Amino acid sequence: MGSTVSAAFASDNAAPAHPRVIEALVNANDGAVGSYGTDPYTERATRALKNTFDAPEAEVLFALTGTAANVIALSAAVQPWQEILCSDIAHSLLDEAGGPVRLAGAQLTALPSDDGLIAPHVLDRRIARRGEVHHSQPRIVTITQSTENGRVWPPGRLTEFIDYAHRHELLVHVDGARIANAVAALDIHPRDAIGDADIVTVGGTKNAMLFGDAVLIRRPEHFPGIRFVQKQIGQLASKQRYVAAQFEAILHDNLWLQTAAHANRMAATLSAGMAAAGVQLASPTEANEVFVILDAATTARVRERFAVHAPDPLKPIVRFVCSWATTEDDVAAALDAIAPD
Repeated sequence: MGSTVSAAFASDNAAPAHPRVIEALVNANDGAVGSYGTDPYTERATRALKNTFDAPEAEVLFALTGTAANVIALSAAVQPWQEILCSDIAHSLLDEAGGPVRLAGAQLTALPSDDGLIAPHVLDRRIARRGEVHHSQPRIVTITQSTENGRVWPPGRLTEFIDYAHRHELLVHVDGARIANAVAALDIHPRDAIGDADIVTVGGTKNAMLFGDAVLIRRPEHFPGIRFVQKQIGQLASKQRYVAAQFEAILHDNLWLQTAAHANRMAATLSAGMAAAGVQLASPTEANEVFVILDAATTARVRERFAVHAPDPLKPIVRFVCSWATTEDDVAAALDAIAPD
């Protein structure tokens, strides 16, 4: 890849950290404090996360990556004879190198979905043989908000799904790597973007932080060994203050939603421009990701200027991801790149 190729739309992971995050890290880098989370930064960030999601009884853990946060949450929920359910495009299924299966020893089963949105009745087939010794026993279902294809779960649909899962004795995990984008897109209270989920991954890495994600454990009684899982996989950082200080910074004055809203606006502008240019959208643009169908020549032309991801190598779909740092000039350049010579 040449040096002139921009990573502006490669992923929100490619964006720099927000200046207020860097400032928070500099401020945290002062003197000695307790290690392994026994520090004032972790205490304040934990309180901020619980307040943000209106979850006063929850416990909070921090991890260095989103994958680790998902693995911690899912592994702590199951025994090796049990089953984790997910959508057919879930990050935990396609992009975590089998991490949940290796750490949990449990089966990970894909469910058909509409861009990651799962209909409640789809769960029926997996619970039909519950109790039979020949079959893995479904224990938890993980959904993503916003989904890997850039869709959001509206509160009503989310509540319907979670209530259905709970009635059938399934725990629910929300992979919230882009939860801020969903909250901003739906313009709702953060608690309404996660519904009555039992455990939630709260993304920071994809939204203006240097690194770090959190796990919001809303029903700790269902995850009794979760702190041991965190330790076993090397995610109990001795210098946890540097993760916690970043969360404290982005949650202060709702910076996390301001940055997410900007990313969403840039995606909406890019999506509208693509549609006006006659480019077909592969999925509706509802948060900060734009999925379009491009022919080979157009894809090659785009890749001369931008690093973009093809989620499925067998389909002509290209993903553009906007971040807090995406500019109007970036969007204009991307639209120019798709124009015929």
